[in-house]
Amino acid sequence: MFEEYSPHRPRLVYVIIVANIAVWLFINIVFTNQAALSRFLLSFGAVPFFILNGQNLISLISYMFIHVDFFHIFLNMYALFLFGRDVEERLGSALFLGVYFLSGVVAAVFHMIYYAVFMSLECSPFVRPLPAVCVVPAIGASGAIFGIMGSYLVFFPRRPLAAFLYLIPIIAPAYIVIAFIILIQTFFMLTMPFSTIAYTAHVGGFIAGLLASLPLRNRGPSWTVYG
Repeated sequence: MFEEYSPHRPRLVYVIIVANIAVWLFINIVFTNQAALSRFLLSFGAVPFFILNGQNLISLISYMFIHVDFFHIFLNMYALFLFGRDVEERLGSALFLGVYFLSGVVAAVFHMIYYAVFMSLECSPFVRPLPAVCVVPAIGASGAIFGIMGSYLVFFPRRPLAAFLYLIPIIAPAYIVIAFIILIQTFFMLTMPFSTIAYTAHVGGFIAGLLASLPLRNRGPSWTVYG
């Protein structure tokens, strides 16, 4: 008789989920007026104009924990739960955390590149007063979670995943489901550059997680205990 034993039980993924929910509750309980909420988001959200000018660099991390809308945090935390447990078990908590935060930071950098390309004239430091569109903060864990999705693709490409195709439930290998999701994100990134959804960050985070995980794909996740 034998059983597979993994030394890397997923724990951090639950800590991250709880932390995100706690911040979401804090925001929705404390900030009861729009002005106060806006000040908070400008302080802790990733505002490309500020970061490119060397200001508020801590927001490259803090923005990942900020959600305002219920469906935003629900979908993000569900995706993190779905993909994150297996990735953390495969990598171990330290490497999982590294991939998660690396992907989130790279996602913000991709978003800033988009900002620099499409908003460089309108948001020039010499323009005063600065248009409101120039200080729109990016928030949410999506970029980091897309990185974990990229990692999942490296380690579990053929594992079956349930998904919806035009509201029709299907089960397909992970590489098909994830490829479909990324194709949609890329399409919207190219055709809707001024969307309120940071598709560029999603694609950037995915690429970061994928590339960071490729050198680790032969890492053994477990050993076998015989009895």
